[in-house]
Amino acid sequence: MMIKVSRMAAAAVLAVGVLCVPAYAASAQTPTTTADLSDGSSCDGYAHGDLVADPDDPTRFYHCSWGVAHSKQCPGPLHFNPDVKVCDWPEDAGNPAAGKA
Repeated sequence: MMIKVSRMAAAAVLAVGVLCVPAYAASAQTPTTTADLSDGSSCDGYAHGDLVADPDDPTRFYHCSWGVAHSKQCPGPLHFNPDVKVCDWPEDAGNPAAGKA
């Protein structure tokens, strides 16, 4: 069964879909502070949704959610890549904390 839709109807559905997508774009903001996030209490200086590398452990990072830092662990042997904000192979991650672990 094939449903035919006019081009104008398809464009309207696409436009509504695009407008309904939440605007959670990656933040390019530089933190205003270098707060220690290890206690999970504060993400002062970071935007909601920011992912921040743990300064002492390359396998850990913090997810800032409405001012609260949530500690996260990369799976297996992966390290957090602070440039692209994902868990990555250690040789590609370029995490400054890698020399400390």
